[in-house]
Amino acid sequence: YREAWDKDKTQISIPSDTPVMLQSKVNALNISNKHYQKAWDEAKAKSYDIRADAIPIKHAKASRDIASEYKYKLTHEKQKGHYVGCKTAQEDPKLALAARAMMLQNDRLYKKAYNDSKTQIHLPVDMLSVQAAKECQTLVSDVDYRHYLHQWTCLPDQNDVIHARKAYDLQSD
Repeated sequence: YREAWDKDKTQISIPSDTPVMLQSKVNALNISNKHYQKAWDEAKAKSYDIRADAIPIKHAKASRDIASEYKYKLTHEKQKGHYVGCKTAQEDPKLALAARAMMLQNDRLYKKAYNDSKTQIHLPVDMLSVQAAKECQTLVSDVDYRHYLHQWTCLPDQNDVIHARKAYDLQSD
């Protein structure tokens, strides 16, 4: 008796054009996962057309770079001092010695450049008149003006030598 009842209750014969059957078919399509994803699968089957210079792509790349830089700096700040075993560079004797040597080298180069440049005289543009006045003073100076040709030593009775000496003096003047 029970077997016949179980067999009979699983076999239902309802006409397919009744409104309840049509509504159940529409509901089955709406509930169906395959039908729901059909449009999405068709879109995936086609190739994507996303340009590299699209604004959302650029925005995503920029936000990725910012996040990456932030995480790098955060990790760097956490690891600072762990590499050498000291909290700061001043506590590490080797780094302190290297910093001191570099400072001495820079000081030596600075002083070398200063010593090379301190012997050179640079006059500003408004000092050209002073420089011209100095040159004029050397031209006017009597010390550089007279050039004696010879220091004469001769006997007093040598008239030709005395005459030549006077001629040279006149020429010098």
